[in-house]
Amino acid sequence: MAGKARIYLDHNATSPVRPAAAEAMRRALDPAIGNPASLHTEGRAARALVEHAREQVAALVGVSSKEIVFTSGGSEAIASAVRGVIDRAPPNLRRIVVSCVEHSAVLESAKNAGKRLEVIRIGCDRQGRVDANQFARQLDRSTALACLQWANNETGVIQPVEEVGRACRRAGVPLLVDAVQAAGKVEMDLWRMQADLAALSSHKLGGPQGAGALVVRDGIALAPLIAGGAQEKRRRAGTPSVAAIAGFGAAADEAHGRWKRDSERLLRLRAKLETRLNQLFDGIRFHGQAAPRLASTVNFAVREVSGEVLAIALDLAGVAVSTGSACASGAVEPSHVIRAMGFDEEEARGAVRLSLGWNSEPEEVDRFLELLPAVVEQIRAEKGTFR
Repeated sequence: MAGKARIYLDHNATSPVRPAAAEAMRRALDPAIGNPASLHTEGRAARALVEHAREQVAALVGVSSKEIVFTSGGSEAIASAVRGVIDRAPPNLRRIVVSCVEHSAVLESAKNAGKRLEVIRIGCDRQGRVDANQFARQLDRSTALACLQWANNETGVIQPVEEVGRACRRAGVPLLVDAVQAAGKVEMDLWRMQADLAALSSHKLGGPQGAGALVVRDGIALAPLIAGGAQEKRRRAGTPSVAAIAGFGAAADEAHGRWKRDSERLLRLRAKLETRLNQLFDGIRFHGQAAPRLASTVNFAVREVSGEVLAIALDLAGVAVSTGSACASGAVEPSHVIRAMGFDEEEARGAVRLSLGWNSEPEEVDRFLELLPAVVEQIRAEKGTFR
């Protein structure tokens, strides 16, 4: 790998900052940009940048700009939605319904709220897809909130959001959609999907880390997670990160303009990856391959090879991949997503995620496929397996 650039196949964790986003941030860091809450010229300049970004993010997901609340990221957006609904819920609403394959930000927020509420987890099939009818059967008059991801961060599997959204609307239950992984990768009209709240994250689509958004349908009342000021229409107090928000807006605008073209290109790269991996390794298993998926994501396990060991070995060889959610990095627990799909602990510990993005090139995929067999052979020779 000497002299060669590293191969980055971990866009679902963080996608590199797009040049347009970096330029927007540079402009926002000009000394003439002040606090957007201030009335003077510098404050108005900052406020103009924030409002422009709000329009760009709103356009990405098909909503009005007044329905965008900027946050520090997807996890804060999710926590704000869950706490915001639960804190205003009357005592007779005692349940939260979530899928078993949600991101840990959703599961932990629900668990924390569940100290006084019951958390109902809906199972999935072997492909990682939730049964919309089973989800609908759990919605009743005691349900305060339902949560369903648009696409899974580990497998890329797309969930039946619209069907669940219609069921939630009939039951009068607000629906929170975790759209962090899907935004910028699929055509998105949140309100057509019957969502009431949605979480977005800048760095998943080529914007900077430290910015995100909670999308709140007009008319939905939330208790603020962070109180203290009038920012974001009193939904989220504190001085916003103008530069990060400006970068978020630019990334959203670019992703919105090229998502279809990028999706078609990434589908070709994904097909090459899966075809060649299948040829290289006997007994390889792909997770979620038969379900509708994002074009960007491949999740697989090589028989008897630890996913953690493989990820470390690939890193030393110059390749960045993941064993699952970046938020669970360093955890010793096997993937809860793969376990929920019905696989055993060994399989869950063997899972590796490859995720492509806006700047992924065929040459990167080719180089990865060239070096992978030798890396796996070395791991097996050194007995870095489950034996």
